[in-house]
Formats: sequence, structure tokens, C-alpha cells
Amino acid sequence: ASEVLTAALRENKRATIVGETPTTFGKGIVQTIRVLGDNGENGGIAVTMARYETPDRNNINKKGVEVDITLKDGLCDEEDCVKCLPVTAFVKPLEIK
Repeated sequence: ASEVLTAALRENKRATIVGETPTTFGKGIVQTIRVLGDNGENGGIAVTMARYETPDRNNINKKGVEVDITLKDGLCDEEDCVKCLPVTAFVKPLEIK
């Protein structure tokens, strides 16, 4: 669900996505285990029940969400990495009237 939120913020230009890797993990499906046999003695199968989509209807499964800024090792030696981000990483807040 965090990837869907991240994608929603990105697609609606509400946030700059910062990460250690170029994309997020890419888990975009909901699965359940169906037991085979009375007591599960025959194992089970994973059945896909649903998939996550972004607000723009993009499928993130096995693709992930691209980050805007990748933090490479050694980029930030501060304890608070926010101090190391370029000013372009911050989006001006919207005014609500």
C-alpha cells in the first residue's frame, strides 16, 4: 500500500520521491493461500486475489515506482539526510482557500 501512496503522490505532483534504489520494490498484488486437502497435508497454492493500480491506472507489480532522487552511498554523511537533499527536491505546498 505504501507504493500505491508513493505513486499517487508522484503522479499528482505532490511529492518528490527519494530512495536508495532507482525504483521501489514492486509488490503490487494481493495473494491468499488456498490449502489443498483437509488438513493442508497436500500443500497449498497462492491465488492472486487483486492487484494494486496507481490513480493513473499504472500497474506497479514487478516494476515498482521510479524515484526522483536516488541517494547513493556516501552522498550524505549527515545524520539527517534532509539537509543533504537539493532544494529542487522540495515541492512548494499548495495554498488551500
